[in-house]
Amino acid sequence: MVNLIKYAELFKLISENFSGASLGKKVSQKMFYFFERSGIQLNLRYGIHYYGPYSSRLDNYMHMLENENFINIDTSKNTHVISMGDFVSETDMLLKEETEKAQFVIDNFSKKTPLQLEALATMDYVANYILSSNPSKEDVIDKFKEIKGNKFSQEEMNNSYKILKDLNFIA
Repeated sequence: MVNLIKYAELFKLISENFSGASLGKKVSQKMFYFFERSGIQLNLRYGIHYYGPYSSRLDNYMHMLENENFINIDTSKNTHVISMGDFVSETDMLLKEETEKAQFVIDNFSKKTPLQLEALATMDYVANYILSSNPSKEDVIDKFKEIKGNKFSQEEMNNSYKILKDLNFIA
């Protein structure tokens, strides 16, 4: 059985620190994707989706967290808005190193918009899961374009690649 407290603690960290836009499902998916990429073991099994990497497990866990009133998911608008519910952690389920890794992700991605996070996560997924080891920048961007079409400009793609490279998400 999944430890919902760990996921609730991660949602709490995101909600306390996210300033890029409203915290919605798209942002949550991308932040948790980068939590896993930074080394936090969550076993979410991401696959590529219309908005970039997506985990149906995380979506299910979010509904379980909502059922426990740990988070609230407001579906009254065009986008889902997530906020914290009555969650109070009595024991810290995150190890110190996991908290540090989560904070690294938050420090580097919490000011990004959902669209920027989509580009970053998709670029990372292409470079690390779709293409063979150590692909060239050109190969990554070509495959990214194949998946995303004309949704992102060349400048946005180059910027996403540079950010991921600078943060050592891309070798």
